[in-house]
Amino acid sequence: MNERRTLHPIYILFGLLSTLRGFLPFILIGLLRGTDWTGLEWYWYAGVSVLSIIIVVFSYIQWKSFGFWLESDRIIIRKGWLFRDEKTIYYTRIHTVNVEQPLVQRLLKLAQVKIETPGGNKKADGILPALSLREASDIQQMLKKQATEASKTEEIDESGYLELQQPSSSDGQFVMEINHKQLVDQLESQHIEQRTVISLHAGQLMQAAATSMNFGLVAAFMAGLYSFANDFINQLLPYHFFESVVEDSSSLMPSVVIVIVVAIAGLLIAWLLSILLYVLKYSGFKVNRDGRQITVSYGLLEKKSFVFDPRKVQAVIIKEGWLRQTFGYAEIQLQIVSSDKKEQLMLHPFVKRSDIQKVLSEFVPQLNHPSSIRLKGPPKRAYLYYIRIELLVVVLLCAAAIVFLKETGLWSLLFVPLVLGWRRSCYLAAGVSLDKGQLTLRKRFLSRSTYLIKRPQIVTMRVNRSIGQERRQLLTLSVRVLGSPYDYQVKCLERADVEPVWQWYSRSQNGHK
Repeated sequence: MNERRTLHPIYILFGLLSTLRGFLPFILIGLLRGTDWTGLEWYWYAGVSVLSIIIVVFSYIQWKSFGFWLESDRIIIRKGWLFRDEKTIYYTRIHTVNVEQPLVQRLLKLAQVKIETPGGNKKADGILPALSLREASDIQQMLKKQATEASKTEEIDESGYLELQQPSSSDGQFVMEINHKQLVDQLESQHIEQRTVISLHAGQLMQAAATSMNFGLVAAFMAGLYSFANDFINQLLPYHFFESVVEDSSSLMPSVVIVIVVAIAGLLIAWLLSILLYVLKYSGFKVNRDGRQITVSYGLLEKKSFVFDPRKVQAVIIKEGWLRQTFGYAEIQLQIVSSDKKEQLMLHPFVKRSDIQKVLSEFVPQLNHPSSIRLKGPPKRAYLYYIRIELLVVVLLCAAAIVFLKETGLWSLLFVPLVLGWRRSCYLAAGVSLDKGQLTLRKRFLSRSTYLIKRPQIVTMRVNRSIGQERRQLLTLSVRVLGSPYDYQVKCLERADVEPVWQWYSRSQNGHK
């Protein structure tokens, strides 16, 4: 076993900093309310001091008991004091190695290393939470190199040694055996020099942020901020401030105008906030290639770096929002094995549609981007299934608005053509294609999403239909790949278009097509 390594000594303060971060909202609220912290009784200070000492002592014990070893074929992580926990991760099982700098680590100029394998659940299989920036980078590069060499050796093991037989004057033949080391050296000679392939300058980043329209990110941010910021707003603004604004506004303009103004202002604020969050998340976006390994790094407040082998990409997702689709742009995401299964890895946040195939050929050449003409969409008789539920919901809401708001509620009828247009765009975007061992699925909710998947990466495939869809020969196709909690689904396709896909995937057929 190689030399034991430990975390950075500052890890001892992590427990104390995490506890302080949990109490930070209460401390800030107390400051805004003018709480006199100096007037507390002595036992408050004694209690805080004792608690801090206990936390630091336990953190020190955790730091002392945490160790990891980098061996020739595996990494071993051992931690725990009362209950020992030891993990062994073989390099051949590593899918990605991520170096991240959450806010606390960034302030302390540290980083954490996350090792992802197919067996990872809600957390990464291996986490080294506190290392110096240089050591984290060195470990990432070392694991990347070891994983590459292990993968090459594994490929050689699968094919066995190479034998070349030719006639000989002595015994009629000779056998030439090339051992593993020679083959590995031969492959290493084809090593590609590390280079930056993709990087976004400030103008491209702002264009990507302005056209992202990521209101889901805004909603998640606002939901997490609401309970924390609500107390601050009550302290900073006068009592019943918002009620007074609404009353004054209603006396100056009709209620319909107020609703329109509030809606436009809300969309504008959400759009500006989405731009800010996008810039914070993807600032400094860069993609490097080093032989077979790809490194993706980005982030302003929390910097992240992902290293992965493109051969272990499970699927490619191409997303085109309405704004980006209008101007001919898209973003390319990768589905890889990660503990954060709800988020795909961004490969290119702002690429011209005409350059998508060029990017795929550079990084994931095993997958191709087919043209829209080659996709087989749902038939005309499936259109009703794309609009009926959404149309029924909006009609009921409009009826309720008319009943309660009388003439003013008639404005809600404007949502009917909007919903019809939205659902028609979903119907027109849907499609499926099977070509050269690659399955392509396309659908739209708000953004148009295209999924590119190879057969070995598909974990499950399901075909669903209702009784009515069965009579109309319509099927819904959905697949799931390793590392994703969601199904890639396209609704109400022609039965004749789905059956070849099912036969291609099903193991019950003769051979593997």
